[in-house]
Amino acid sequence: MTEPDLLNRIALLEQQVGEFLPAALERKRSGLEPGDWLMAQVRAKAEIGRDQANMSVIETAEIRIIGDIDDAMALSAHDQLEAARLSPGINVLIDTEGGNFDAAVRIYRAIRWHPGTKRAKLGKRCMSAGVLISMACDHRVASANSQYLMHLTADSPDGRDRWTLLRHIAAMRQLRKLDSLYLNVIADRSGADLAALAMEAAKDEQQSLQWCLQNNLITAIEEVGE
Repeated sequence: MTEPDLLNRIALLEQQVGEFLPAALERKRSGLEPGDWLMAQVRAKAEIGRDQANMSVIETAEIRIIGDIDDAMALSAHDQLEAARLSPGINVLIDTEGGNFDAAVRIYRAIRWHPGTKRAKLGKRCMSAGVLISMACDHRVASANSQYLMHLTADSPDGRDRWTLLRHIAAMRQLRKLDSLYLNVIADRSGADLAALAMEAAKDEQQSLQWCLQNNLITAIEEVGE
């Protein structure tokens, strides 16, 4: 076989398997970030609301993201944030192993649109979709014993359904889309390199708090008892 024939066969093979391979992640804005001018309006409206309020406003409200992230958690977060809409700051307490991606996105957006200073306090676990929620905050403080896990999204076919090749490919592409959004949000908020985040997430292992601190996924580590 001549060299041109070999190259042609390699090119044909790459073409045949290309549709089954995930596209390379591209660094792009996530689309979840509120514009500066819109946030300025939100803050101005909150300032007016505080001036006109007939009751005292809690200076720093507590928002709890504890347990599985699901639709009920998203509704609870919305209600907590609505009650704290005039507070100049919020502490978001996070202790979760993760859960539903769409619910996490809704919580992320709700926190990002809050007009106050946002501080995440990581409990025993900040994992999976919990990482996405934590990135909505301006300051992200872990305790010395926090377990942190950023990983790629996953799904499991329902054994009662019939999963054809095309259905597997469609699911793969959807997961890749979610991975891109997840990692680009983290890159937006941390300034970390997307490729480095993707490589770390693909390990499916907990990250050390020192690695998270070096890459600005967290902004501080508090000793237990502080």
